[in-house]
Amino acid sequence: MPAVHASSNRPVIACAGLLAALVACGRAPTPAPVATPASVHAEPPRADTKAIASACRDWSKLDVQALPPLPAGPHVAMFEQVWRTILDKHYDVTLGCKDWPALRESYGKQVAVAKDEAEAYRLTNALLAELGQSHLGVIAPRGAAAAEPGQERPRGPGRVPVTVVVVGEHVAVRTADWQGGKVKIPAGAVLVAIDDQKIATLRGTLAAAFPRPVERDFHLMRALEAALSCASGQSHELTWSATPAGATKTTRARCHVPKPRTVSFGNLKDIPVEVSAKMVPGTKIGVIAFNVWLMPLVDDIRQGLVELRAQGMQGLVFDLRGNPGGIGPMVIPVGRLIFDRAADLGVMRLREAEQRFHLEAGEDPFLGPVAILVDQGTASTSEIFAQALVDLGRARVVGATGSQGAALPSLIEGLPSGALLQYVVADYVSPSGRAVEGAGVVPDPQIELTLQALAQGRDPVLDAAVALLTSNPVTAPSK
Repeated sequence: MPAVHASSNRPVIACAGLLAALVACGRAPTPAPVATPASVHAEPPRADTKAIASACRDWSKLDVQALPPLPAGPHVAMFEQVWRTILDKHYDVTLGCKDWPALRESYGKQVAVAKDEAEAYRLTNALLAELGQSHLGVIAPRGAAAAEPGQERPRGPGRVPVTVVVVGEHVAVRTADWQGGKVKIPAGAVLVAIDDQKIATLRGTLAAAFPRPVERDFHLMRALEAALSCASGQSHELTWSATPAGATKTTRARCHVPKPRTVSFGNLKDIPVEVSAKMVPGTKIGVIAFNVWLMPLVDDIRQGLVELRAQGMQGLVFDLRGNPGGIGPMVIPVGRLIFDRAADLGVMRLREAEQRFHLEAGEDPFLGPVAILVDQGTASTSEIFAQALVDLGRARVVGATGSQGAALPSLIEGLPSGALLQYVVADYVSPSGRAVEGAGVVPDPQIELTLQALAQGRDPVLDAAVALLTSNPVTAPSK
């Protein structure tokens, strides 16, 4: 995990797994306010969101001054601030019916005697894990502790030029190239180890921490991205086999360090971004892919759409595989590119109000059929966008797996200790009333991804989306 330093304790809205994404990129966000666009309408909460089960206590009324002090320790102040932030700002005043003061006392005593900083942050994250939700975590300063089990600190701005994907119980090579770099390993090969780190061991560690396979595989991919990262002049030894039961081989792969394109939004500085727009050869289907939801990318997406339409595009694919989210309100300007009518893309339910992702009809929107590609790396803002378009009859979702199911809007703010805290401030409900958190977006159709297909250079998920848009299109609903 990279060094994380915060120069401000003001929060940044991250309606996504943005913090994890930035950490995986080796970049540290500097928290700052992010203005919510006027098109996100605030309104009083509905009565059902204020209902509190009789067995659950409303902790917003807790007299914290009456609580007993925690034992002294070098990391207790940090722990206390995290505990208090959740108490004051979490959207659910019952905190999942947990006994929040009792958890403070239990974990606080352990933090007070923690042997080092890493142990203190691990215990603090264990407290947050009691709530059983996504978008809750502390990233320690200087990368001393990982908020995610198995997460490594990126080793530099480059990486071994190979992209990998989870296929069943294996990690396979999707392509043996990356941003102009190449390595001599066949597509479809099974990755066994990176240097001395065995993939099976890492997967077992993550399985113990994340019982849902889709969540386990999300964190596995993040850990592998870090393990494959490198600095200029470095290399990694990859152990692989052509087939699952085949003999293993080793390849020493040198680091490839492209000159990345970066964008900044608020005080999120120099975030590496990738945006592409291309036609599928031999078809009239265009594909737009981007790696994170940051407002400056809206113009790139809009321009990509213009170029694809100029090439005769009749169907559009948003490839959101591996996109962990970002700034939630960005779904509004992107949605306007494909809607010719006003629509709500769902609602965020905060402690004191609701905010709707409301968009007005776009100017000259694309009204052809739309498909969205997802996988276990698709999270948060990507899930909000995908589920909303499905509910509104505007798109179909295609994937080998469902998305991660981590769609709680959150904030990121700095702590005086130098750590970053990401915490939940709202629940999200799709236009049809579906909660994406914990469930994810379900592909329809769900496509089997095989090692054989990868070895043949095929992308079965994209192929299925192209066939769907060509033979059974979903066009924009009429006004």
